[in-house]
Amino acid sequence: MDTGELKAVLESAGLSQYQANAYVTLLEHGSASASDLADASGVPGPRIYDVLRDLEDEGYVVTYEQDRLYARATDPEEALSGLRARINQYETAADEIQHRWQEPDSNDHEITLIRRFRTVLDRARADIETAERHVQLAVAPEQFLELRPLLADAHDRGVYIQISLYVPPDEDLPFEESAFEGTCTEARRRELQNAFFLLTDRTRLCFAPHVDSSREYGVLAQDRDTAYVFHWFFLTCLWEVYPPIHVDRDDTPPFVFVAIRECIRFIEPLLSDGATIAASVEGYHTGSGRERTLSGTITGVDITGEGDRDGPITLAQLAGRASFVLETDEGSFTIGGEGAVIEDIGADRITIEAIDGMTDEIEL
Repeated sequence: MDTGELKAVLESAGLSQYQANAYVTLLEHGSASASDLADASGVPGPRIYDVLRDLEDEGYVVTYEQDRLYARATDPEEALSGLRARINQYETAADEIQHRWQEPDSNDHEITLIRRFRTVLDRARADIETAERHVQLAVAPEQFLELRPLLADAHDRGVYIQISLYVPPDEDLPFEESAFEGTCTEARRRELQNAFFLLTDRTRLCFAPHVDSSREYGVLAQDRDTAYVFHWFFLTCLWEVYPPIHVDRDDTPPFVFVAIRECIRFIEPLLSDGATIAASVEGYHTGSGRERTLSGTITGVDITGEGDRDGPITLAQLAGRASFVLETDEGSFTIGGEGAVIEDIGADRITIEAIDGMTDEIEL
């Protein structure tokens, strides 16, 4: 760095032009009288005393009296502490600018476009770590393996986890099926490549195009309405039409559901077969928003899209209103899913406690 560049840096760090000229000149001379320094640095003689006083206040020089006023540069370790502090501030600011460029903060009801897939994956890790009820995940095998420890922890917390795993049709599963044990409630294999997708607690979304996409970008959202749309994208495009490769459920109750439509598809044929179904519901009262836990007997279902149905309920028939009636000691309650408005209770978790009077075998 030449002298001119050094002076320019010192000026950008807060020194005036005269102060920078005097200080750099003093570094070259070691020590000098005020008048000699003024001549050598080009600082006007009447100004040199104020310049030296200010440099001394900042810790750059020390002045002393002999037959006249002299100055010498202080030890750089001490003199440059302020400059290094500013450098650290600049570096911190640069890191923060980079961070905000890659991943703006997400607030409630916010949708954010980001540029790097790695940022999507980092947010996905954080969302899985804080998941409380439900995870819907579409991944490639290498992404599943990377997220597997976090999924296992969530599974241990009782989170209901659905995994859609992409494996090309001409390839075998690249790991043992036992890798799913303890990590998810159910896993399905899909043979069509699609986006990276994570929906957590029906609220937080992480989405990015598949790796062969011509553009690298991602979407982060924390918004229930947006999450509802992507929930149906997961069900219809990434889940419903693909076969299970792992199911972590017992053959006997209790059976746990976090999605009311999945629950209705399970209980409706049992009710039609004359079964008595005991259930408990954890959720909230739609009028007050207060948490409610109810136990009782399911007595019927209400499906807007049922029509003249012949055979099992399809996912399309559940696209409208889907609720059931729970008869309790406190009375009869209509139970809707998460985000319910017109039903009495919005269910976060439904547990089928017992099933009596069945004539057919249960199929999960």
